[in-house]
Amino acid sequence: MIRDQILIGAGFVVLFAGFMAGYTIAWWQRGRLAERVLAYVSGPETTVILGDLEARVRRSQA
Repeated sequence: MIRDQILIGAGFVVLFAGFMAGYTIAWWQRGRLAERVLAYVSGPETTVILGDLEARVRRSQA
């Protein structure tokens, strides 16, 4: 009985760790996507704040 509770608890810990890893990867990719979009639509040097994400983008003028 106690062994089953330990296994269930460990399963929840593993599930939570997987969720947090996926969330972190998604958040990181969101930041990279925002930088690429800003680089595409902005001028030579632009600072844009989207919520809590600040992206500084600088493009060459060539």
